[in-house]
Amino acid sequence: MNYTLAIESSTQTPSAALLCDETVLEAASWESTRGSSQRMFSALQGLLKSNAIDLDSITLWAVGLGPGGFTGLRIALAAIRALAQPSKTPIIGISSAEALACRIQQEHAIRSGRIRVLGDARRKRLWVGDFETQPEGLTQTGDFTLIPISDFAKTLTDEDTLISPDWDRLEDDLTEILPSATVCIKSNTEPTASDIAQLARRRVAHEIPSEPLEPIYMHPPVFIEPRFTEATKRSLK
Repeated sequence: MNYTLAIESSTQTPSAALLCDETVLEAASWESTRGSSQRMFSALQGLLKSNAIDLDSITLWAVGLGPGGFTGLRIALAAIRALAQPSKTPIIGISSAEALACRIQQEHAIRSGRIRVLGDARRKRLWVGDFETQPEGLTQTGDFTLIPISDFAKTLTDEDTLISPDWDRLEDDLTEILPSATVCIKSNTEPTASDIAQLARRRVAHEIPSEPLEPIYMHPPVFIEPRFTEATKRSLK
């Protein structure tokens, strides 16, 4: 038996899931607030304990890479690297947006067109990931992009389906610009650790390598010059 343990932390509702082969044994979720990292470790421990499985039995780790909340993504990735390191267990990184698009394609039996995953990039901008439906699944077309909300309607086609984990924050702005016929799932639709784990298992089965184990972050890094007291400066010399 192959056990996969996955973490998805790109949204306000992080989650963890334990799979045996392709079957989800158990999943857990929690709210992304102060102390989320402790809840993440408690959830992982709970999944293992309730299923009588130890860390050495895990044959694959899977982690969602975003886009999404950068801090949560970094914590999850660091945790999985640390837990996988002692036994050198493989890690598969999966785009959270791709995992979500795959689930929506299956749930809504979308056989053609483009699934577009949108997120709130702040400052009246969206991050957008585009996925074309194919007979064998989905193919991402191009990289994730940032686009002003006011310009988004210009990029639409008649065969687009829109989904977003941030619909509650985007609904008012999108309602103003989207044609009435646009197909939208009008609620927060979030990826889960089960989505991540199942897509990771498929990649392993088809010998598709992991994405780079780095958070998918849509903004350039901002560097703030550290402010040291004079005493601290002297101690560092």
